[in-house]
Amino acid sequence: MVLAPGLSLRSCHRILDRVHDPRALRTLGQRELEGLGVEARVAADLLSPAADRRAEEEWDRAEALGSTVVDIRDPRYPPLLLETYDPPLALYIRGRAWDPARPHVAVVGARRASGYGINCAERFAADLAARGAVIASGLARGVDTAAHRGALTRGRTIAVLGTGIDRVYPRENAKLADAIVANGAILSEFPFGTPPLPDHFPRRNRILAGMTLGTVVIEAAQRSGSLITARMALEANREVFAVPGPVFSAGSYGPHLLIRQGACLAARPDDIVDELPEPDRRKLSDARDARSEAALSPIGRRLRGLLSTSDAIPIDLLIVKLGAPASDAYAALLELELAGLIRAMPGDRYLLKA
Repeated sequence: MVLAPGLSLRSCHRILDRVHDPRALRTLGQRELEGLGVEARVAADLLSPAADRRAEEEWDRAEALGSTVVDIRDPRYPPLLLETYDPPLALYIRGRAWDPARPHVAVVGARRASGYGINCAERFAADLAARGAVIASGLARGVDTAAHRGALTRGRTIAVLGTGIDRVYPRENAKLADAIVANGAILSEFPFGTPPLPDHFPRRNRILAGMTLGTVVIEAAQRSGSLITARMALEANREVFAVPGPVFSAGSYGPHLLIRQGACLAARPDDIVDELPEPDRRKLSDARDARSEAALSPIGRRLRGLLSTSDAIPIDLLIVKLGAPASDAYAALLELELAGLIRAMPGDRYLLKA
């Protein structure tokens, strides 16, 4: 059905509501298809041998590219995307680390991003990826590119395309797309060979918003696709986060508007994690702790075990409990701070992050 000329997505969903499985399409006749709102010529094409040939050729292309096609009834289909109003009928996926069950967070923003926006995107994406989140973005110039690159330094990322997965756009991101395939996935609802047409990108954005727990907006002008993605996230009952920017910057318009409208202000990655649903927040915290714990020195692990998430402990007491020279204790505290595991409180007291 994805390859049928003139068949709308809503018509596809009406057909699926009747047959429940795309492979059972042939159980319907032309009159039944027309009764579901399908034009006569489109219904005839759906039931023709030409439709079978198109499907076989598309499947051969997928195998040749080392990709797969996941339809809406497949257990590998992103579960959150199923909850949206008009989920894609199928997704073309190419990647070595595709895992729709992991928590996904979208990071989007301006194509003509400032240095500030690029730095924010890289740092937020890297931190969230290090905790175990999969960073989703659109492979566009600017913030999208920075988010993918930041995530690749610490974990996984996926790119949702407004083209077929065999046509990377923009072309200068071809090497980045290869890196994403090796450490995540690129995906699209569009068949092979689909070019980057303007109306494809809002459709791409609804996938980004729908398959993620929340959307982080970093720099967006007054008329911006990122603001459309944020609106789609709200319509899908997802969280929207806005990273504030310099007050006189045109790129700050979008995030500041979203904050005035009730979006969560994200000044640091913890602000994002804290607003996610409890089961997903726990997954990300556990992943961060496991990575950080493995990298700690023996004295760092000992000191971490002495700290509490509820009561801040003075440095003097920590030195006594640790039974080590003060210089070693301070070095271990610095190690824990750099790992993002503790918070310094007034009065030289320290608290373990929850």
